[in-house]
Amino acid sequence: MAQKISESPGAAWQDLYTAALIELDPDKLKTLIEKAEQTIAARSGALDPTRDAEEAQRIADATRNLSVLRREAR
Repeated sequence: MAQKISESPGAAWQDLYTAALIELDPDKLKTLIEKAEQTIAARSGALDPTRDAEEAQRIADATRNLSVLRREAR
């Protein structure tokens, strides 16, 4: 499945996160989780804690959800 990466700075992690949420193949899921976590880490470092508080909260939620997906994928 080709992945569409949007233009906005925060869209890449969201696109990968969404792809991981809907992936059914366990091998592909592990790869998507890793890519999403790497992209989230990069985006987190670029956020302004005050100006980007909403996105920071979405990232925190996504990180927890990816952790659950990782455990379930084992």
